[in-house]
Amino acid sequence: MPTRIQILSIALLAFCSCSQRPGIAEKRGEIRIIQLDPTHSHAAAAQSEQLSALDSTIYVYAADKDAVTPFLQQINSFNNRKENPTHWNEICYFGKDYLEKMVADKKGNVVVLAGNNRIKIDYIEQSVNAGMNVFSDKPMVINRAGFERLKNVYQLATQKGVQLFDMMTERYSLIHRIQRSLMQDTLLFGKLVPGSPDHPSIMESSVHHFYRGGKGTRPAWYFDVQQQGEGIVDVTTHLIDLTFWKSFPDQIIDYSKDIEVLSAKHWSVNLTNAEFSAATSLPAIPSSLSEYVKDSVLQVFANGSITYRVKGVYNTVAVEWRPATPADGNDLRSAYAEGTNCKLLIQQQYGLKKPELHLQKGDKITLHEFKNQLNKTIQQLQKDYPGISFSGEGNNVQIIIPSELRNSNDPTFRVFTGYLLNKDMPKWEVPNTLAKYYITTSAFELAKEKKE
Repeated sequence: MPTRIQILSIALLAFCSCSQRPGIAEKRGEIRIIQLDPTHSHAAAAQSEQLSALDSTIYVYAADKDAVTPFLQQINSFNNRKENPTHWNEICYFGKDYLEKMVADKKGNVVVLAGNNRIKIDYIEQSVNAGMNVFSDKPMVINRAGFERLKNVYQLATQKGVQLFDMMTERYSLIHRIQRSLMQDTLLFGKLVPGSPDHPSIMESSVHHFYRGGKGTRPAWYFDVQQQGEGIVDVTTHLIDLTFWKSFPDQIIDYSKDIEVLSAKHWSVNLTNAEFSAATSLPAIPSSLSEYVKDSVLQVFANGSITYRVKGVYNTVAVEWRPATPADGNDLRSAYAEGTNCKLLIQQQYGLKKPELHLQKGDKITLHEFKNQLNKTIQQLQKDYPGISFSGEGNNVQIIIPSELRNSNDPTFRVFTGYLLNKDMPKWEVPNTLAKYYITTSAFELAKEKKE
């Protein structure tokens, strides 16, 4: 009889296989994509591969061409790549009435959103009200008023018979999938400890950089927290989503009963004019950001942390932004989950392009028991993740993940198309999305009360 870890691993592989999910009854070109104001690179995720269910004609609506030129160039690169080239035909409309035009034309049945976060809830409401499905980049909302509107729009989506999906790409990262599987192995990991406010049992954090080398392409509005949202309501959506997904797989989380937001804080990352110019390729900090400038330094409240409790388990998430990566730099990820038998840690430093997954033996299991169960667990995982292994002889070991197992394409849109065609979105997806945004927007209110 399969163990729980085997069942979970198989389910995750089905989610992320390179072919479309089996059993999908589809018509070629059944899904027709509208790209609405695609000013963030994540918009292209919906077109990274040419699924047969997708119509090859894509309709783009935006205020002006210059803002979406990087997106169009990205799609053109997909069409011209040597391996698995796509064949997208982009039909564009540019004008101040682009939103009204999109709704009136209704050329597609899936609206893809990735851009300015302040107006994203407007786009969502308009699209759902017109009877179109929505595939949205995070965050869908950046404040409490937006959260209230999001609750209503989910009800509207049910009435209209359409789906609204939050683009949670980190669920499909191999290292997170393996950590999630290990957390369900009660003989190796044990049970998730409840933790405390000072020592949460679950932690997820990330470090990002405004400039990563080459030509800076970030728009000026990206540094306006009233448009982009503060870090505490932006990147934290991914981190909170992972705490739900790893700790309570396939469980519904009700924000009104299962969540308690305990504390939150936020602080600024300070950029000089030169650092801003590197990130944007603009000559100087524009007057539109003058309210955030003090002594010629741009202060962006992109950093934040939240501590909260879910179903009795204490969690903490933290996001930090820095002006630029060092010469050998990259963005950074770290995480941990504490069980009664061992602790799972994700660690990364500058120069390490991929984070590492480590296991740290706990006090309630002997070294012999730990290594014996670890060998059994790895043997089970190898059936679904060929080549996975571990290294280390003491209380600390590293899980070795072969590079060939990692996905080259982000499968998030493929998963969404499966939900559309099979009409089988998990029952936990919507309530857990609302719970996530309840935490971010509540934390934002708490953080504003004591700005540092």
